[in-house]
Amino acid sequence: MSTSDHVINILVQEGGYRELSRPFKVGSQSFDFTHGLVAGKRANDLVIVIELKGDTADDVIVRKVLALTRALDVMRSKRPVTAILTSGQPRSETVQSISKVCRVLPVGAPTGPDVIAALRDWLAVLLPLTQPPSVDTMLDWEADLRRAIPMTAKGTLMEALIAAAPLGKDVVESVLAENIGGSVSAVLDNEGDPH
Repeated sequence: MSTSDHVINILVQEGGYRELSRPFKVGSQSFDFTHGLVAGKRANDLVIVIELKGDTADDVIVRKVLALTRALDVMRSKRPVTAILTSGQPRSETVQSISKVCRVLPVGAPTGPDVIAALRDWLAVLLPLTQPPSVDTMLDWEADLRRAIPMTAKGTLMEALIAAAPLGKDVVESVLAENIGGSVSAVLDNEGDPH
């Protein structure tokens, strides 16, 4: 699978983008890029994927992108344009020229076992934000604590402290103080008892 195909899969499956037919039209003009996509419901982006091949001249790419953005301006389009350059390494002058009229993501042709993760990082600006799982689902602090407590420390005081923990520091300190106070009072009462 080519880098361009991976890019399309990520944008369609994770970003909700819809692929445009080739060539796609803006007004009466046709534009033929490797791929063209438009964002779904939550965004307004137009993404063009340009696969750089050995026979692709940089000045041709610049002219095509400039023509597209000019046509969008004439149509008074509010769509932000992103050009994703895949497979080859563009000249810095090409990236600078294109970046004057749109966002440029030169992803190249990553290889190795982390290709999808590397591409996802490059494309993150076009993808919806994902919320990390809540801390409650990531760890079960109570079970971890119970496993870590030695058998000699288990008892009613430990159970009271664990039960108070979700209620905050002040409640835990209050439970601890009550238990210590109760234990000290019991010892003092026993010392004063003549029997």
